[in-house]
Amino acid sequence: MKLSEDFLSRIKDSNDIYDVISNYVPLKKTGTDYVCNCPFHSEKTPSCHIYMSTQSFYCFGCGAAGDVINFIRLYEHLGYVEAVRFLAQRAGIPMPDDGGEDGARIRARILEMNREAGKFYHKLLFSPQGKEGLDYLLGRGLTIHTIRLYGLGYAPNDWSLLRNHLNSLGFSDDEIVEASLGVKSQKNNNTYDFFRYRVMFPFFDTRGNIVGFSGRVIGGDDTRKYLNTKATPVYNKSTYLYSMNHAKNSGKSSLIMCEGNLDVISMFQAGFTNAAATCGTAITDSHARAIANQNFKEVVLAYDSDDAGKKATARAINILDKVGINTKILQIKGAKDPDEFIKKYGSDAFSLQIDKAVPAMEFELEKIKAESDITNPQGKADFLKRCVAFISTVHSPIDRAVYIADVSTYCDIGRATIEASVEQAIRRQNRSRENDMQQEILSGANRKDKVNPEAAKYPAEVEAERGIIAYLFHSPDFLKKITEKITPDDFPTEFNRRLFIELCILIEGGESTDLSVLGESHEPNEISAITKIIKDGNTLPYSIDRLNDYITNLLKFREKKSQKEIKDMSASELLAYANKMKEKK
Repeated sequence: MKLSEDFLSRIKDSNDIYDVISNYVPLKKTGTDYVCNCPFHSEKTPSCHIYMSTQSFYCFGCGAAGDVINFIRLYEHLGYVEAVRFLAQRAGIPMPDDGGEDGARIRARILEMNREAGKFYHKLLFSPQGKEGLDYLLGRGLTIHTIRLYGLGYAPNDWSLLRNHLNSLGFSDDEIVEASLGVKSQKNNNTYDFFRYRVMFPFFDTRGNIVGFSGRVIGGDDTRKYLNTKATPVYNKSTYLYSMNHAKNSGKSSLIMCEGNLDVISMFQAGFTNAAATCGTAITDSHARAIANQNFKEVVLAYDSDDAGKKATARAINILDKVGINTKILQIKGAKDPDEFIKKYGSDAFSLQIDKAVPAMEFELEKIKAESDITNPQGKADFLKRCVAFISTVHSPIDRAVYIADVSTYCDIGRATIEASVEQAIRRQNRSRENDMQQEILSGANRKDKVNPEAAKYPAEVEAERGIIAYLFHSPDFLKKITEKITPDDFPTEFNRRLFIELCILIEGGESTDLSVLGESHEPNEISAITKIIKDGNTLPYSIDRLNDYITNLLKFREKKSQKEIKDMSASELLAYANKMKEKK
């Protein structure tokens, strides 16, 4: 049974990895994550880490790793479908009887429709019919280059223009409605365009697919300022982040989170390419995991300065903290949002504002102060406990010292007392972490690679293979750049070659490369190996130079292999090879 990506995503979202694993083994909190004695090998000290940001686990002792599905496969000794069924029953979700292949076909059709709709809207924007839309965007300060880069478009005040266009390409009315590009009238059952009289913002995912749209009204009777694509098999507002396809390639370790599409585009045009936004919803746990999965270490919250923006900021801090992302708060003065600020004061002034962003810890401590009554002993004790818990998660010793001094002055309690409590909390968090690192050094280096036994013969090439594979997981839109230079035949080891081919097929087909999807075609120990490739890849920055080095190493291997093949040829084979080279010239 082929299970759809959306169904697998629902299974994982409904089975938090902490909740599942804690039913089998006791978990101990360490920072924002958890550790436990690995259930897959004997040990006295915990070496298995549960990472909340990626909803994955990894054992530094035996190498067992993966997502919640792979954990159940390993622990319960189940096949892939049986493990998914186990988790579906746990969450009360019915298994699809069939239709997996049909689901993939529907997904592909919707992506194709979105692509055609995006081209249609974009072309209309630069036609006489789209003048009003183009004037609006230019009036908002966007350049033609930026408009084209983001693929912006225009939906005219017409009830059936897009529908007729898609019909002419072979898409039915039912398909158009399923893609949220059309809507059926309850009166006459006719299908009408979903977006009308709006400037269109296509939603690109990190693979370059258009998964949906947002339309900003510029006229007509519709009072809704923004209208977004409804939930479809390829779009979920609770997981999608606008402009993440650009932000992930910014080379920055921090992400600027905004509230609106135009804020993001305005910042990108001003040189802040590491900006993203949620679409029609507050930030969710899934958004936070998506940010962490793209290797961002810090988020600067650049929300509007009104009451709604302040509430959104407080919510985002708590959600991002759960996945271990440092958060800063951009306090915009003299403007209601980043777009307005940049227009008023320029990009240099905005850059200074980002530099002055307040750490979330400072924001939280002020919040704790406002919520606490330290005029009585019990209130003061509760306040101090909350402060110690927060301060112990701050990585910088200097920042910790500043916050400790602040709390000490505010409560009139000696710094030494607060400092000792914070250090004690930090020692508890770090002890198991240090043990795990030592164990990895002692046992991991000498562990034989059972999944990829050829790895020992090609150490340099395997590093390049793994680096390229990790790069594809992080940036699938780089597939074409990679395959223009190398082929699967350039991978010397069978396992990595097979994985590379599978990733190419999935990415070219617009499908997900999530571990849950790969689980169907891989054994649990192979999923563990793939998880390690991804994990190791995330320890270095994803740069073009790094990718080119990996490609160069495999090209050198190709050349060595070719020279060896020539050396081993007989006289007749050499003659045939020489004639073949002449023909190519």
